[in-house]
This record gives sequence, structure tokens and C-alpha cells, in this order.
Amino acid sequence: MAGGYEKAITVESAIRNIAERRYLLPSIQRKFTWDMGQVCRLFDSVMQHYPVNSLMLWKVDSAEVRDGFRFYEFLTKYVERFAENNLDFDTKGHGEFYAVIDGQQRLTSLYIGLKGTYGVKKHRAWWPKAYDPAVLPPRTLYLNLAAPLDPERNDDQLIYDFQFLTADGVAKKPTDSENLWFEVGQILHFPTVETDDEIVDHVMDYLDGLGHGRNQFARKTLSRLYFAIRREAILNYFVEESQDIGRVLDIFIRTNEGGTPLRFSDLLMSIMSANWEDARDRVDELVNLVRTEFGFSIDRDLVMKAAVMITDADVRFQARNFDASNVAKIRMAWDDIRDSLVESFRMIASFGLNDASLRAKNAVLPIAYYLFHKGRDQASGARGLFTTINKPIAHRDERTKMRQWLLMSLLRSVFGRAADSLLTSLRRVIRDNLDESDGFPLDKILAGYRGTARDLTFDDVFVDRLLVTQKDDPNCYSILALLQPDVDIQQILHADHLHPAADFSKDRLDKREFLIGNPELRAFYEDRENWNSVSNLWLLTESENTSKQDKPLKDWLEPRLGKTVLDPLIPADTSLDFVDYKDFIEKRRAFLKAKLEGLVGAKTVVAAQVPLEPVEVD
Repeated sequence: MAGGYEKAITVESAIRNIAERRYLLPSIQRKFTWDMGQVCRLFDSVMQHYPVNSLMLWKVDSAEVRDGFRFYEFLTKYVERFAENNLDFDTKGHGEFYAVIDGQQRLTSLYIGLKGTYGVKKHRAWWPKAYDPAVLPPRTLYLNLAAPLDPERNDDQLIYDFQFLTADGVAKKPTDSENLWFEVGQILHFPTVETDDEIVDHVMDYLDGLGHGRNQFARKTLSRLYFAIRREAILNYFVEESQDIGRVLDIFIRTNEGGTPLRFSDLLMSIMSANWEDARDRVDELVNLVRTEFGFSIDRDLVMKAAVMITDADVRFQARNFDASNVAKIRMAWDDIRDSLVESFRMIASFGLNDASLRAKNAVLPIAYYLFHKGRDQASGARGLFTTINKPIAHRDERTKMRQWLLMSLLRSVFGRAADSLLTSLRRVIRDNLDESDGFPLDKILAGYRGTARDLTFDDVFVDRLLVTQKDDPNCYSILALLQPDVDIQQILHADHLHPAADFSKDRLDKREFLIGNPELRAFYEDRENWNSVSNLWLLTESENTSKQDKPLKDWLEPRLGKTVLDPLIPADTSLDFVDYKDFIEKRRAFLKAKLEGLVGAKTVVAAQVPLEPVEVD
């Protein structure tokens, strides 16, 4: 039996079904993602008689499905970061219910608007470590009955002024003819009446009690809200009756193609949860840990991609790659998978990279794979290199190679397309070289991809382009880190101008006598590619940068050469005087170019290896 369309129901009926747990969410559903503005627009649409798209429900009446599949309650009190996940609901022994395949965001929005709250962080407040209602106060949906919005003055052409307000926010609203704020959920507590006249009579009595009985808009608006929520059957829905989970998953994917793009990790959760009860909580815990501890914004997709890659499963996001046997492998190794990722991001943060500069998170996965498997020996209980990699002195060479791989892959943007095939081939070469004494097989990777579309080496044109990268470019730090591999990555490092940026301001250049009457040289000094690019930048410790400030390079650097200052990467016998800046920058640019080519160019490639062009995966 396939299913079909059923008789439309009211919003009130849907809310009652949610409250009575007759409507649940399958674990294939995403988190609730709508913001307060989207919720308000939905209620305005309902009030304006706009269609609210059909729902799709899955009638669950099979004991096998109830017992072997996970379901969740609807979210009622949303709190940003602290209450975003739906709670588990044990359906064993539960009566007939419907799982929402399509319509979760709309139904959750309606429920929160009528019976729940929405908590978001106050503007300019610091994020607390634990939920603090003073920082994330619960907001309730209100409707201004006194006056409409001007649809010509808002992009969404809204008429009804819905707002999520805190208790303090409501109290601070003025009491005048333009403000009459009604808590939307109170409409559910109005008496159930049979005729339209009875509704109007009750509305008039309510408004008279507030002193707004003569406000025609208030009367019409409150009556309209009653009809829209409690009398009008506006929610159309399709019921799927098949108990074949495979069919339902396929329907879910197809249904979601036209809306918010379905992330396969959400679908994966439904399959994993049936075989691993804590799957979603464990994955989300790791995502939040990496975000809060190291500042890297990762998601479930990356975590699950890492899990299948590390366990040597097919890395593609296909349902068959997350069957019971693969999930069992992930579950058994989860603690070490988690720690491999955590230590990978800990190391990357120590390299000085942040979320903005780590533009391709997939570049982390080969590192995590290597850290998990290198030195791992189940017989002896050895867990892998991830347990000690963040002891820099012990693993200096390993860390240097992994940093070099990371920076090169980011700068070359090798993960821009066909990431699965690239990860598959990278995993193969790492796995084939785990027993080698040279550590992370960077040379094998460089040699294998040389001359392919994934070539990691840098030709002349590319290097020249890197050297004019501006200071505020996300790639800037990565380039400087490549050029200065020996910097103390445990310290805070700044990208600093060698010759101070202030010296290139118009006012200061106007005062330079050697530039007067020499427009060509003046243009050189004014060109940002010559003074605000990598060619005039270096990594400097925070303390040294503070001491340097806008001092002329010669005055600050010469007394420090040979002492604690970092290598400025300036060729010998190069004048540091500002008057010789053109010669300085031309010599330094040539010096940096040669250094980059030596680090990542042909000189780093060993004898020819078996080509590693990404394998095509079926």
C-alpha cells in the first residue's frame, strides 16, 4: 500500500497531534533551522490566506519499524546552541503515530509560535559556557493587534506585525493606539464556539476589556487569527503507508531535493541510530567540541566522512556504505576516531590556522587518517600517533610535513572538486606507506600527483601570484607560514609589515624628497602589491610586533639581527633604507620566490613514483 492525500486539517489539530506525540520526527530529519523572521513570515502567510504547502506524513504501524527505527519529539523550546536538538521518544509500546517526512520546519515553527519559546543570544553579549536565560532569554510570539505593517515598506510585503518578544520587551512596549501586543498562543485558550457571530462577540468582549473595542483593525485581526488557527483546514497532507524503510528514505530524499538541500549526514543519522543509539549525540558532541575548543566550524558531514575514511570504508555518501557492519566498525573505533580528529585540529590550530584560513576542511582528513593508523597495533594496545603528536619536540619532523601538506593543499585548492576520489587515492598512498620510517609520506604524494590536475607543486606564474597576495587575504597566513617553517607555532604570530604600512600613506610619501619629480618611482611606492603584499610581510611574535609598531625597519631590525628576532627572509647586503625600497622589494621578492620553489616546487619531488591521479570510484 502506497498512500494518498487525506482531508486537510486545522493548525490547532496539528498542534494537538504534536502535543499528544501523534506526530513525531524520524531521525532522518534535520535540526530545526528557521530563524525568528522565517517563523513570523509563516504566520503572516497563514493570516493572509497564502498556501502553506502540503505536508508528507509516514503512518507507522509496524512494530518492526517502531522498535528498530529512532524517532524524536518536536522541539518546543528552542535555545540557540543549547537546545537545538530534538529529544528522543521511545516508540516501543506507543500507539499508532505519524512520522513527518516533509514539513518539519513549518510544523515546528507553528508549534513554537503557539506553545513554545525561541531563545537567541542578546546582541553583544558573550556566549556563556552553559545555558544562561539572562544571555539567551526565551522569547514568545506576539502579534500587534493595534496597527498593521505597511507592505510597501518591507521586502516581504508583510501586513501583520508578528514579533518574538521577551517578557521585558513586552513590558517596555508603549501603551498607545499603535500598540496592542497579543500573545499568539492565547488564541488556543479562547472558547470553542460554533458560529462566526459567537467568535466576533468574544473578540469584542476581549478588546473592550483592554480599552480597544473601537479599533476595527484589532477586531478584524484577532478574529482572523482565531479562524486561521482554529477553524480553517489549511494544512493539506499526504500519508505514506508503506512500512518499507528503504522506500521511505527514497521518498524523503526526493521530497527534500526542491527545498533546503538534504545533507546526507542527516540521512546517515537515521541509519546509524538504529544500530548505534548514541550516534547523533556523539557526532554532535565532537562537532561542538571542535567549534568551541579550537574555533573551527565543522559539521556532521565532515565527521561522518572522517569516520568512513578512517575505518577504510567507501568514502562516498551512499546509504549502502553505512550498513550495519560499517556502523559497527565506526562504533567500535569511535573513541579513537574522535581523538584523532580532535588532535588533528589541535595541531592545526597550533600551526596558526583559523576557520577562515582553513578553507577546505577535507584537507584535515588525510592527517586524521594518518594519526589514527600510524603506530596502531591492536595486539599490543597501541592506539596510534594521535596520542602523542601534540608533543612538538618529539614529532617535529612529522608535524612539519603535515603542516606543509596542509598549506600546499589549501593554496592549490585541490579539494575544489571530486573530493571523494581524491580522498580515496590519498588514503591509499598513506596506507601503503604507514610502515615507512620517513613519517608522513609527503614526498610520495607530491611525486604521485605531479603533472596531474591535482599537482601540488608551484610553477613560476603561481608563485608570482602568491607573492602579491594582500595582507587581508585568507591565504596570506598560509603563505607566510610556508616561508617561515621554523617559527615557534606555540606563540601568537602576526602578519606584520617589514617597512611599516604608515610609511606608504599619501601624507608621508608627499614629504619624501626623493620621490618629488619622479612619478614612476612614486607610483611604485603607492602600489599596494608592492607594500601590502607577502613581499613586504613576515610572521612576527605578538610581543615583537608590539615593540616594532611603526618604527622604520632599519632602526628596529639592525640592533636585533642575530638575536631573538625571527628570520626576516631578507637577502644579504640588501639596504633597509626606505629610499632604497624598490631595490629592497625586488630582491626580497626574488628571494621568497626561490625559497617557495625550494619548499614546494620541483626540488621537493623525489624520483618518479606510481602516478596517484585520483581513482574513479563507482
